[in-house]
Amino acid sequence: MSEEMELEGEWVMGWPDRKRARVMPSKDAEGRTIFARSPVLDLEGLLTPTDAYYVIAQLNMPDPVHPDDFSFSIGGMVDNPIEYTLEDIRKFPGRTVRAVTECAGNDGEFWDYIDEGKNTRKPSLRNAQAEEGGWRQSGDGDETPDIENILESIPTTGLVSGGEWTGVPFKTLLERAGIQDGAVSVALHGWDEGKPDPVTQYLSVGRTDFDVVDPGIINYGKAMPIEKALHEDTILAWAHNGEYLTHVHGAPLRLVVPGWAGNWWVKWIDRIEILDHTPDLYYQTHYFVSGKSPEDPNKKPMKTLGVKALITSPRDDDGPIKCGSHAITGRTWSGEGAVVRVEISTDGGESWNDAIVEESNDRWLWRRFHYAWDVIEPGQYKIMARGTDEKGRVQPTMDWNFQRKHFDGIVPENIIVEKG
Repeated sequence: MSEEMELEGEWVMGWPDRKRARVMPSKDAEGRTIFARSPVLDLEGLLTPTDAYYVIAQLNMPDPVHPDDFSFSIGGMVDNPIEYTLEDIRKFPGRTVRAVTECAGNDGEFWDYIDEGKNTRKPSLRNAQAEEGGWRQSGDGDETPDIENILESIPTTGLVSGGEWTGVPFKTLLERAGIQDGAVSVALHGWDEGKPDPVTQYLSVGRTDFDVVDPGIINYGKAMPIEKALHEDTILAWAHNGEYLTHVHGAPLRLVVPGWAGNWWVKWIDRIEILDHTPDLYYQTHYFVSGKSPEDPNKKPMKTLGVKALITSPRDDDGPIKCGSHAITGRTWSGEGAVVRVEISTDGGESWNDAIVEESNDRWLWRRFHYAWDVIEPGQYKIMARGTDEKGRVQPTMDWNFQRKHFDGIVPENIIVEKG
């Protein structure tokens, strides 16, 4: 950063030109934030500040419920149906989990970028000073919107953050309710409701010439397997980053499902049902599914995230760097737990060398990596990073799918190096 840039801007916490990171929100017609990207390249630590945490509301942003008026129920195939208030929940022994929250569609634009036959421009991870639109605005009206307008107006990068979540283990409440034999799924329903906007599917698929299921007005809901619901790190959280949940992040109570995409992290919990089947839910059967095409009869719900190693510096849109010593840095995470290895290539994948990955006891939170790069000759270099997680999965792990979800491909940074 030049000296001129360093001296511009406000002084915050003793640092020049270091303003607090915040999301750039898109709002609905009532002025409520429904979509906001996180400034992932502007963050230094592992926990994303709450004001910089990405936001997505699949349906209409609901009105807040006062914590004193909040309650939810657990029923279905249980011995002891029960209703809880927030005060009741907070009396149980708590659990704190640090984890990455990542939208299933995060970086979906990169599927086309890394496809050599498509010759598309590289998506940007940088947030504009002011976000425009948001899919609710793009989908207004009776006519099918233009796909090029959709793709240009709704960026899919920056939909990932790292946070600390405090609540009660979901297992505690389910065991207290008494799960009956034959139960296979736990369905969670939020009080947010609305008619799913087809624009989200047009955006993910990249075209509009297919039929989108119209379920009418629904509440948001997901049905997870019993096994995942009983995992020790699956929690119902009332606190985020050391404070009570904010409304846009699901207050008073939301589900936290480490390792699984954000659409499983049901917000604004209203009721929970234990079932002997997996119900036909829009956001499980028709959206957030894998398949070869919209007509694929074997579509399946997508769950676990892949493996990612994101280079945060240097970036090719930062401009040329000088010959000399540089640090290739970034963050890495996986849906199966900790990333234990990151390799760096500075020659387009011809050779790879190990980076240093910071040690951490938080297996669901991203980790920082560092690689010392000494550049002697000017020229253009293609630098790449790939991660390996504790389960042995090596990036990339995800196959192309028609909704272009769960991208974990290796994205090169084309760095121009000039004489010092």
